[in-house]
Amino acid sequence: MKKRFCALLLAGATTFSCLLAGCGGQKSSEAGPIKIGLLYSLSGVTSVSEKQLYDGTKLAIDSINKSGGVHGRKIETVFADYASDPAKAADKARKLILDDKVTAIIGTCSSSARKAVKLVVEKYHSLLIYPQSYEGQEQSKNIIYVGCIPNQQAEIFVGWLLKNTGKKFFLIGCDFVYPRVENKLAKQYLAAGGGEVVGEEYVPYGSTDFSSVLNKIRTSKPDVVYSELTGDSNVAFYKQYNVYGLKSTIASLTTNETVLQSIGAGASKGSYICVDYFKSIDNPLNKKFVQQYADSVKDGTQPSYAVMGGYNSGLFLGAALKKANDPANTQQVIDAFKGLKIGSPSGSISIDPSNNHACLYCRIGKVDGSGVVRVIYQSEKPIAPKP
Repeated sequence: MKKRFCALLLAGATTFSCLLAGCGGQKSSEAGPIKIGLLYSLSGVTSVSEKQLYDGTKLAIDSINKSGGVHGRKIETVFADYASDPAKAADKARKLILDDKVTAIIGTCSSSARKAVKLVVEKYHSLLIYPQSYEGQEQSKNIIYVGCIPNQQAEIFVGWLLKNTGKKFFLIGCDFVYPRVENKLAKQYLAAGGGEVVGEEYVPYGSTDFSSVLNKIRTSKPDVVYSELTGDSNVAFYKQYNVYGLKSTIASLTTNETVLQSIGAGASKGSYICVDYFKSIDNPLNKKFVQQYADSVKDGTQPSYAVMGGYNSGLFLGAALKKANDPANTQQVIDAFKGLKIGSPSGSISIDPSNNHACLYCRIGKVDGSGVVRVIYQSEKPIAPKP
């Protein structure tokens, strides 16, 4: 009789506990942290750019966790380094989804890496939040695109340059997908605006000798050198351009505050940059963010559009996780992104529900004599994406 009474007491207690769990509580499987994959290259040829994306993402997630997480649950990040290799990016994404059981992945940088991961997240119905500006020409129900695309950046930039600097353009970029597509589009914008292409050159990623290209620029005498050079190539080009004494205006889609530090104020003075975010944006959220970056990322770099791409990706994902009924359910998180709005240091921005791309501001900055970017143009409101 005593054993039976104990058994009944235990069963009652178990039932009572289950009832408590069902009345506004969380299931035991939902009580732990929410796993998110971070897929970036902190080694290899794109590591300099991806470190900025990574730092921004980590800052956002750390801020969310410090503010109580997602309804009391922490976001746990699982990091994978794909070493700047698109094939490895696909393998690492597969492992994050199947083995680590992440709800979503934030990451990749190059279009080739994104395209490799796209196949994986679509196959396993997972989610990638892509933080980088890119050439457009793509949509996926399993990818949220947070960076600028051409109609939010290049189209406006080319039009502005035609009105303010001149009609003759020399196009230059590293030899991969983004520069070639951007320059193909630039030719269309120039043709529509009465501009002229007087030269076009592509160099292997990492190239640092521009003597032959600079001679072609000197001969063609453009008003604007329109650049999508990246990494070490970008720094070397500005420096050698300055040594050659060329006077055409450099206009870049890929230079940022950290790159300017390496270039130096003398070689970058008077050049133009067009992105969605600059460190010098004057609003309370950005001032707080710039201080947060200085306090957290102590490697001598500056907050840039790349950092902000990572940061906005983290903020968007955090907001989507909070909006979803079950933040561990990938489909619910995907649905939560539709029309999602956040307050960012770059302004109030949102996700277009028709194509999963971010509505972003366009800003043009001019580099002054001290190497600081001064904003000289800003769109009145975020620009709807047209991928």
